[in-house]
Amino acid sequence: MQNPHVENGVSILTDDLGCARRINARNVTVRDTGDDRGRGIFAARGFLPGEVVMIGLLNRLEKARTTHSIEIDWNVHALFEEPPVFVNHSCDPNLAIVPNRFRAYDFIAVREISPDVELTWDYATSEFESIAVPVCLCAAANCRQAAGGFSTLPPDHPLLLAGFCAPYLKRNCG
Repeated sequence: MQNPHVENGVSILTDDLGCARRINARNVTVRDTGDDRGRGIFAARGFLPGEVVMIGLLNRLEKARTTHSIEIDWNVHALFEEPPVFVNHSCDPNLAIVPNRFRAYDFIAVREISPDVELTWDYATSEFESIAVPVCLCAAANCRQAAGGFSTLPPDHPLLLAGFCAPYLKRNCG
């Protein structure tokens, strides 16, 4: 039996981390988007709705919000290990977040995703106020022109209706 160790306050088996990293390496690739968004994450294979595409693992907690941090609780900002740290924002994303056992978020497909498609998520589903995307480049039909934050999403937003947002936002915002 493996000996667990504590990482960010969570008891984790060493094999769990290795398995998560292997899944991420098998499922996605990091590469340049070919436009002003820089690097992005692309599907290495096809995914069906509901499949876990990437497993988020904490790299470190930040004292303040940064353009690459992800808010995991009120005033708690985390940098995730690669590859999720490179997922670009979209107002019409193909991924949503769900909490995982590593005190981070898993990224799951919200619709069918073909190989080589760029993977995106809506930053407003984890950030009460987002500073990462002041001018949105997603070009989606429903583009909000900025990532904004949870506070700017309408209550009938499809991801919110499906329950896909950070638990701390659900807990404190109704």
